Amino acid sequence: MTPLEEEQNARFAALDPQLPPIAAPPVASEPLLASVGGRPAGGLLTRVVHAPASWPALWGPSEIWDLTAVPGETGAAGLAALLGVWRERLRGSGAGPDSGCTLTWPSRDDEASAVLLAHGFAPMTCLAVRPVEPPADPGPARVRVRKAEDGDAEALTELRLAEWRYTSLVGTAVRRPGARPLLHAEVVRSLRFSGLVWLAEDDGVPAGMAACALAVPTPGDSIHGRLFPGRWGYVDTLSVAPAARDGGVGRALMAAAHRTLLTHEVRGTFLFYHPANPLSPVFWHRQGYRPLWTMWIRRPAWS
Repeated sequence: MTPLEEEQNARFAALDPQLPPIAAPPVASEPLLASVGGRPAGGLLTRVVHAPASWPALWGPSEIWDLTAVPGETGAAGLAALLGVWRERLRGSGAGPDSGCTLTWPSRDDEASAVLLAHGFAPMTCLAVRPVEPPADPGPARVRVRKAEDGDAEALTELRLAEWRYTSLVGTAVRRPGARPLLHAEVVRSLRFSGLVWLAEDDGVPAGMAACALAVPTPGDSIHGRLFPGRWGYVDTLSVAPAARDGGVGRALMAAAHRTLLTHEVRGTFLFYHPANPLSPVFWHRQGYRPLWTMWIRRPAWS
């Protein structure tokens, strides 16, 4: 570990005790260097291109420039210097309109938030965590919640499709043709491999669904360097049919999901939500989740 990384880890630990040591990007990257008053700030810049018809392209730009920033003890000033160098690096890069710059940073670092906003970034996604606690009382709801089965795949796909369309308005999702087959394949995969999928029905009519999984941070995945090692419960998708909202469906689904996830000796549970979504933040905070990391984005990359 370099002295800069040691400084960064110490600063993160002081910000939030749930932040693990930083980890290098899983793919080839190029170094980015800056200095503030003679003190170094560094980072690794990674470019990833996704095919328009691929699963990742449903959830963001097809061309992504991601920065793992390590300003160390230079803090917010070092981050600002790195963002300036990054902007110059992208000048003339040929990045198209379907592109974006992304950076993930601890949610509690308010000074860094001010720097990112000043450089044209917007907070688009939060990784939120919940401790191992019994689920909240779901309260009254008209629905019946049960484990989903293979025969529910079509109903689950429609609910996931509705959630994806809504996320394209208030989050990072991008409207692209061919989304339904990709979402259907993901539903089938969840049913067959995780088995942690629930369906809420109101008099036999699908009203909502929750898809979860068990996850262990592993080099190359999206939670490596974001969560401490060990088994975690992952809330992948919660979708409530528009006509069934405000009726306790989401609470009933998550009560069932949390009860099951906590039987697997997890360190906690986590999920991703969009701060601009008018429904998600309030709901998830009431469920006991709090932001740990915020994913910032600037679209297009050269803007």
